[in-house]
Amino acid sequence: MRITRLELKAFGPFTDRILELGPGLHIVYGPNEAGKSSTLRALKAWLFGFGHQTSDNFLHANEQLLVGGCLQAEDGRELAFSRRKKRKADVLDPEGNPITAETLAGFLPIAEQAVFESLYGLSHEDLIRGGEDILAQKGEVGQALFSAGAGISSLRGVLAGLDSDAEALFKARGAKQEINEALAAYKETQRIVREASLSSREWQEINSSLSGAQEALRLIEKQQGEKERRRRQLERIHQLLPQLALGNALRQQLAELGEVVVLPDDFHARRLEVEKALHTLSRREADLAGKPAQRRKMAEVSPYQEVLESEAAIEELQQRLGGYNKAREDQPNLEGMRISCKREAAEFLRMVRQDISLEQVEILRAVSGRRKIIGDLAIRHKGLQEGLGQAEKDLRDIQREIELLDEEIARLPQAKEAAGLQQFCRLARKGGAIDEDLRNRAKLVEDKKRHCLVAMSRLALWSGELSRFLALRLPLLETVRKFEEFFHLHDERQRDIIKERERLHKRLKETQAGIRQLETTGNTPTEEELVALRSRRDLGWELLCRQWLKGEDLAGEDLAFGQDLPLPEAYEKKVRQADTLADRLRHEADRVQAFAALRAEEQNLTGLLAELENEQSQIILAFNPLAAEWRILWEPYAITPLSPKEMLAWLVEAGDLRRSADELQADERELARKSLERQELKNSLARELAGLSEGLAAETGEGELEPLIFHGEAILSRLTALEEKRNRLLEKKADLLKNAGLLEGKKADFLQDQMTWRREWQEVAGDLGGDRVILPAEAGDLLDNLHSCFNKLKEAEDLRKRIDGIARDTRRFEEGAMALAERLFPASINQPASEIVAQLKTLLNQARTERTLREGHLEQEKQEAEEALLLAGERKDLEQQGAELCRLAGRVLPEELEAVEERSARYRSLAASLAQTEKILLEGAGGLTLAELEGQTAGIDPDQLPEEIGRLTQEIELELAPEGKRLSVLIGEKRNQLRQMDGNARAAEAAEQGARLLAKIRRLAERYIQLKVAGFVLKNEIERFRRENQTPVLAITSRYFRELTLGSFAGLLPDENDQGDPVLVGTRSNGARVLVERMSSGTRDQLYLAMRLASLEWRLADHEPMPFILDDILVNADDARSRAALKILGELAAKTQIILFTHHRRIVDEARQLAENSELQVHELST
Repeated sequence: MRITRLELKAFGPFTDRILELGPGLHIVYGPNEAGKSSTLRALKAWLFGFGHQTSDNFLHANEQLLVGGCLQAEDGRELAFSRRKKRKADVLDPEGNPITAETLAGFLPIAEQAVFESLYGLSHEDLIRGGEDILAQKGEVGQALFSAGAGISSLRGVLAGLDSDAEALFKARGAKQEINEALAAYKETQRIVREASLSSREWQEINSSLSGAQEALRLIEKQQGEKERRRRQLERIHQLLPQLALGNALRQQLAELGEVVVLPDDFHARRLEVEKALHTLSRREADLAGKPAQRRKMAEVSPYQEVLESEAAIEELQQRLGGYNKAREDQPNLEGMRISCKREAAEFLRMVRQDISLEQVEILRAVSGRRKIIGDLAIRHKGLQEGLGQAEKDLRDIQREIELLDEEIARLPQAKEAAGLQQFCRLARKGGAIDEDLRNRAKLVEDKKRHCLVAMSRLALWSGELSRFLALRLPLLETVRKFEEFFHLHDERQRDIIKERERLHKRLKETQAGIRQLETTGNTPTEEELVALRSRRDLGWELLCRQWLKGEDLAGEDLAFGQDLPLPEAYEKKVRQADTLADRLRHEADRVQAFAALRAEEQNLTGLLAELENEQSQIILAFNPLAAEWRILWEPYAITPLSPKEMLAWLVEAGDLRRSADELQADERELARKSLERQELKNSLARELAGLSEGLAAETGEGELEPLIFHGEAILSRLTALEEKRNRLLEKKADLLKNAGLLEGKKADFLQDQMTWRREWQEVAGDLGGDRVILPAEAGDLLDNLHSCFNKLKEAEDLRKRIDGIARDTRRFEEGAMALAERLFPASINQPASEIVAQLKTLLNQARTERTLREGHLEQEKQEAEEALLLAGERKDLEQQGAELCRLAGRVLPEELEAVEERSARYRSLAASLAQTEKILLEGAGGLTLAELEGQTAGIDPDQLPEEIGRLTQEIELELAPEGKRLSVLIGEKRNQLRQMDGNARAAEAAEQGARLLAKIRRLAERYIQLKVAGFVLKNEIERFRRENQTPVLAITSRYFRELTLGSFAGLLPDENDQGDPVLVGTRSNGARVLVERMSSGTRDQLYLAMRLASLEWRLADHEPMPFILDDILVNADDARSRAALKILGELAAKTQIILFTHHRRIVDEARQLAENSELQVHELST
């Protein structure tokens, strides 16, 4: 499967961005903030779905996020689909219909994102973790291969995690582990269950006493409660009797008041406010009545009344007075200006025509109106003159250019046919840079030849020519793998025996140390010693019976038994020894048992070690024929073989050498073919050059083709340039002849336009000069003078009209002033108009002052009338308020209001006191109503209440309370006794706790077994994976590692550490071996990368190709190693699709330099 297209329709910073992903190596480049990481997340979201939360919704909302693309299966089938951020039906076809998971699985067999990322994904962080894990594993072959194959960069951590989790659950001699703690707690619960026992009869007696005490306590508490309630009732009555008496007295006083009008709360304040307002109003009315009822009327009509009636006319004359004075001053000046304008107009007319006077100037007004037409004709005359001259000049220039072109065309050499030369030059160029290609191929052949010779010199165990090596028919890999499996099984068995022997020796030493420790702490009795002593004792008894009962002669047997002791004493000694040893066996049973077990273990271990020695001898004898057969296999090649595992690596290197040699032969054949092709092209070019009589610029032997191509192209360029120049000259001459014809026509047009212009000029400007002919150049000045003449005449006429207007306005002003003076002030009639207006203005000001005084008196009278109306309205309002107060008081007279108010206040005070008293009674009544409280107090003598309350208190405190306390203490004691004796509940709780602990132990044990089995299975699977894949994967890894380290390491080899475990070591070109611990961190990263790439290539042999996605794996690599990695990725991209994400421009540049030998596509991102 591969990805053919990725559509970032709405994701992260992208909108409708499409990446076309064909076969080969793809580099997705984006600088910081350009969306590289967003693109990688979009790819994963498209294949496996969006996460519950996403950080790529800053531009598009969650419901708008959409990623699409197309997958192509290995058989060519395609599936285009899109994915939205939804919980269900998130995968859609191009028409928007949901796609089932089965349909998608047909193209994407891996449904889990984590599995896909492990097998077909590698990031910079994964690369670093992989290198660190190789260091932590110390090069252990199985774990390294399994980690790379499964894409797990922390396998050692997984194994250590399984072991640590198991140890956290259980240790054989631990105490803090969960299972150990649960077992200890379970044993404690079992002890509690065993110890929890109880006497049934004693328990019944105590329980019966407890029940009796509880029943007596209930009766005491009941009696005490009843007496407490009665005492509280009497105490409440005793406290509330004064309030009850007070309430009754208050009700009596309210009844004595009789019917009372209850006034509002603000009645008193309202009454005082009305009375105060009426008093103030009476004082104001008295003040107003003291003033004259009516102001004195004005004595008579004002003498200025007529002046005031003419106020507007006087003001108008005053405003016009300034204009009148100024007009009288301007009139002489205006008359002088009018005469000057007439004189200047006559001067302007003489500059135009001297044969007419100023009175006849109107005959020229029509000419002045044609000023624009005359100007246009003047401009047109100038253009015609210039155009005609330019046309004649251009015709002369064209004739000279045509003559020069004819001379240049005559000097050009004769044309030659160069089509054949052009064709062969194009064919030579079409073949590309063949000389450079041949040089590169020759250098490549030399490099490969040198590489093959170096590789052959590095190939251990064999020496000779390369041709002899290629003729060798080396053993098949499967044959060597079969021997390697046999040897591996033999080595494994030998290692197992050695490990088992070391383990048994270690256990034997521990057992013997335990025996010595028991022996140093004292002789440990054994069952064998006891049997031996009892046998000797029984022998002594038999001898005594024979001697005493049968009277036999023992013939020295008694002396041998007693050893210098009499037979009875010796027998007694043996009895004591046997009894003592039997007692010690009972008393020291644990020590005896331990000693016996150690002795048995020692014998068992000694036997097992002997069996292992025998088994090892048998294995060595069985292996010798196989080793001989292995040596015989290599005898035809004169090779002394190493181990099959090493010979597998040797065969891989030999295979690489053979492939390199085959590639060398193919490159040599291609070099010869290219050389022949170049020679044919050289011969063709030489023939064409000879046909053109140009001669050869290079030899036609084994020289390079490029100089001959350059020479041919130079000749071709020269011939082409000559022909192009000839054509350009002819085309230029044709253009000049065409332009000459156009200019001739243009000249004739100009001459015709000149005749037309003269006719129009005479019609328009003939009157301007009279009998004199006017030239276009002077027409403008004449028209300006004529225009100035008419302007001066217009100014003179305007001044005349203004002078007439001033005279008319002056006359009207004087007439108006005289008319007002005759009517208002006849004494000034003989004075000038300006003096008359000034005196009228003074008279008007005096009339205005007198009018202001009269208006002030009238306004004061108006205000006094308004105040009288206001006081009348206020009195009416106050009287209405007083009537309302009398109505509220029961329609009484105003003088009775105060008495009614006092009765209402008395009633309110008694009612408030009664309400307060009743509130106190209700609060102290304990929920009773006033009627119920009155009922309880009926018939009670207040003087006897204290005595009754005291009696009840004495019964409660001196009799009932002490008895209740005694019973409570007794009940507590009985309950405590039962709690101490009752083992049933304690045992039940312990049993329940034990059941819970058992369930916990079972659950933890299952988890412990799962962890131990998981670790065992994983280790076995790692070892199986190593056996099956070590040789082929390691061979590919070795090649990749050599290329990634630029030859610093010649390859990789399997080896064994001091413990006999298989490990991975790097080899230098001189054969030196380097442990992974001694490699730099960068080299270990490249080792992990080589192993991942090798695992991928090995997996491609049996699985469908899947896209391999890399994220910035070359961040820490230098330029040279980056190029080496890119070269490997380019070669691997021919087998499977590879997508490399990076934000480094140098990676893109280096990849483009290597793109000649691999298919590369660069996708540059920008938001």
